[in-house]
Order: sequence, then C-alpha cells, then structure tokens
Amino acid sequence: MKTIITSLVLLFLNSNFIFSQPWKTYPYHQAGSVLNFPADEGKHGVEPIEWWYTTAQVTGAATGKKYDVMLTYFDYPALGFDGFRIFNIGVENTGLFYKQTSPCNYTVNSALHQEIKTTPMGGTAEDFSVKKDSAGNLIPFQYHVKAAGPAYNVDFNYNALKRPLMVGGTGYLNEGATSYTYYYSLTALDVTGAITANGITESVTGTAWIDRQWGNFNPVSGEQYEWFSFQLSNGMDMNVWNVFTPQNLIPNLPTYRFCSEYINDSTDTTVSNFQLKRLAYGYSADLLRCYPKKWRFTQGNIDLTITTIIANSEVTTPLRFYEGATTITGTVNGVPVTGMGYAELLHSYTNPIITIQHPALPFTVNDTLTVAWNITNPDDGRDLVYDIALSIGNNLTFNTIATNVTTPYYLWNTSGVPDGTDCWFRITGHSIDSTLTGTAVTVSPVHITKILGIVNPADNNAYNIFPNPFTAQTTISFKKEVKNGTLKIVDLLGKEVRSIKFSGTQSAIEKGDLKAGVYFIRVFSEKELIANEKIEIQ
Repeated sequence: MKTIITSLVLLFLNSNFIFSQPWKTYPYHQAGSVLNFPADEGKHGVEPIEWWYTTAQVTGAATGKKYDVMLTYFDYPALGFDGFRIFNIGVENTGLFYKQTSPCNYTVNSALHQEIKTTPMGGTAEDFSVKKDSAGNLIPFQYHVKAAGPAYNVDFNYNALKRPLMVGGTGYLNEGATSYTYYYSLTALDVTGAITANGITESVTGTAWIDRQWGNFNPVSGEQYEWFSFQLSNGMDMNVWNVFTPQNLIPNLPTYRFCSEYINDSTDTTVSNFQLKRLAYGYSADLLRCYPKKWRFTQGNIDLTITTIIANSEVTTPLRFYEGATTITGTVNGVPVTGMGYAELLHSYTNPIITIQHPALPFTVNDTLTVAWNITNPDDGRDLVYDIALSIGNNLTFNTIATNVTTPYYLWNTSGVPDGTDCWFRITGHSIDSTLTGTAVTVSPVHITKILGIVNPADNNAYNIFPNPFTAQTTISFKKEVKNGTLKIVDLLGKEVRSIKFSGTQSAIEKGDLKAGVYFIRVFSEKELIANEKIEIQ
C-alpha cells in the first residue's frame, strides 16, 4: 500500500500529469486565438509557404557535450521538389558546426495533424510527427523527431511542458510591409533520445522549442529580420522579432517589431515597446557578412543580455544567415534570471559611410562651432557612437576632442582658439565594440572667424533668453529698445527656418512646427547684429 501511495504522489507531482495540464488534449483551442489543434499542426495547402521549425539544446550522457540542434522543413515547391530541409548541429564544447540543406519530396505531409515523412535528396528516411500510441491514436503535444546528416543524426522524443504561445495574441498577425503569417510556438519541450556525431552515439536530455508558421511571409525571398527565442529560469518565454525594410530601417510599428511573451499557462501578451541594442558584432569566416553576437533587450521591468555561443553558426543555402544558440542573463522585476535561446539572423551589417555636412561656413557663434554629419547608408540595427578629432594648422595630426557622442552633431567650444586658425575635423562612427567603423575628414580647412554674440561684449546683460531650454515658448529680452528688429532662427546646418519682425524690448519665440533640437537665434537691429545665441527646444 505504501508503494502505491508513493507512486500516486509522484504521479500527481509530475508536471506532465494530465490534471495539471488541462490544455494537453486534442481537440484544443485557446480562447481568442484563430488556431485549432491538431489540424493547425498539419499542412495548409492554400498558403504560399509554411515551415515546421524546431531547435533543441541537449547534453550527452556519455561525453557531457552540449549540442545545439536546428531542424526545419519548408513546404515551398520549386525545381520539381516539394520543398527543402535545413539540419544543423553545433557542439558548444568544441565550437564545431555541422550543416546541411537538402531538397526533398514529402512521402507524407498530413493536413489533419503534424506528420512529416521524407527522404531528403541523398539522405535517409526522416520523421517529424505527432506521436501515436499502440492503437494509432495521436498523443497530444508529443512528437518524434528523426533526421540525419552526412556525419550526424538525431532521434528525439519531445513532450510539451507548456501550452502553445499564440504569437501576436491570436496566432495571426501582419508582418513587414505587406505580408501576413499564422504563427504559434511551443516554448518548452522536454527532450529525450539519442544523437550521433562523428560515429559516436550517446543518449541525451535537454529542452526544445517548436515554431510553426504559414502564410505569405517568406524568409527565403522576403524582408530580412532578426528573430530570437528565450527560455528564462523564472518560467517566462519570449518570441522576439525585428523586421527590416529594404532601406535597413525598423519602423516603430507592431508589424516590424513585436515580442510575444509566455508568462504562465493562463497569461501571455504581445508588445512592441521594447528596445534591442546590439553590443557586439562578428564577421563570417569569409568576411563577407557581419552579424551581431551580443544584444541588450529591455522592455518594462525586463533587462536581458543575449550572447551567441558558437561564432561560425552560419547557414549558406538556400540563403546566408546566422542560426545559433544563445545564453541569457539579466533581471526581471529586479530579480536575477538566466536562460537559453536561439537567434536567427538574416540581416547583416556593413561599415557606416559618413558625410560631414557642417561646418560649411567658417564662423562660430559665441565661441561655439557646430560640427554635423550624416550616415549615407543608415541602418537601424547598427547602433553607432561617434568620436570627434581636431587638427589645427594641418590635416595630419589629429587630437580627440570628444568620444562616444550619440547625436550626429557636436557643439565645439572654440574659446581657446585664436581668430584666423585653420582647423580640420575627423569624424569616426563605430559600433560600441568598434567592429563596424567609418571615418570622414573635412575636405578643406575651416578658417575660424568669430562673430560676437552682442554688439558691446563688455555689456554682458545686453540680452537674456528665458527659459532655455524650452518646450513651447521662450522670450528674448533686451536692455535697450530694438527698432525695426529681425529675429532669425537657424538650424545646426546654417539653414534659416524662421524669421520674425519685431520692435521693443522683447520678442516671444514659439516652438510651433519646429522639431525638438538645438538652434541658433540671430537678432538684427536695422542691419546690425545685436544677438547671436544658442537655444534648445525640448
């Protein structure tokens, strides 16, 4: 009797016990979603493209090696084949990366449930299907995964520990400029089975992830992206996307940036108000492509650092992209967490090309000279900082005057530089880790000619601007009455953006349609310059 009671207690405590997982049954439908199981695990013949994607991180019982596995089957008819399969294995302990992409025809690809059977060209029989019991009945949310490459193969059993995460909230979302996708993830699956690598077969255990997508969003020919899966030690899981336009921009729209978060079996959410900063980059072995290898993800009370594990996890066919496992550290609600995940990076980076826009004219304003530049090949995923260097008298020897500037302009104080000095500027823009870098130098010298801010420099109270900075309005006040005055507002590049006529001892300046930033105001009485000052609009 004691043995029976003990067995019942262990069964009740098991996280896979049916009463603790009421979702683990077919048919299954999550309220508010558009997906149904098991049908939506199977093929959707009306969609242009769909894929079955899984990653696993497992540990060998005999060697202790940590293996990162990725397997994807695409239903994408071309060249007489039904689609193709990508199969990769990375060995964390050694840094080795095995990869294979093969076209395939599916002997079975069921529309009733997930059941994929194929023999990729030149390979052996493979299987990625929902498991069945001895009577042929489907076992909900359990899977068999069997695939083989030239020198490696896997034979895994998956058991889902968490209900499906409906990406986008409902399992349907618009993605990129014109595409749509149906999409769900199984964010935590227990893995058992065996792996063979270079003739050594050993049993493994670990965790896995499944992503299912179908629609017209196409990773082969569509917009580039960076995708991440996170499994955190506090039980949270995340599915994160940054989608790039052809101009390398990531618009602040939920179709281009979204994060679906599994919080628990009753709560999930999809948000777009997160930040993803790239902290380090690395080049492919042939130096033709550059991918990030470290990020900082922040959203609300979540602050995570994501780092790739194997440097050379690049797939080269049918297109080039990075595909590899990651480690995660950080905090949620101030509490430390760790985690694991995967990164799929189709977007690569190039060095910034810098063009200096200002100084275009040799003048300063109250000992301030604006140095401004732009990036002619912008990329929202390439987080840049800038170093500014100055050469006086020649353009051979430069001394750094500012580092890690985050804006595309710098206000240089020239108070220690005499009138008539020739200066050259060198702007270096670089990623935080300096892997990506670009430099520009002024073509000709800037001949410093200072314009005083007031007519009588001894009278330091000739005018006053308050408040400065300002948000909606500021006022410039003069000690003496101004007759036939003209107030001009000039941007950092010397372009006049507003002109105001006035007379009296003060003039109001409205923000109006001016964007936030730094400007200069110049005030003339008749044709005489009586004020030349920097202002800032917030």
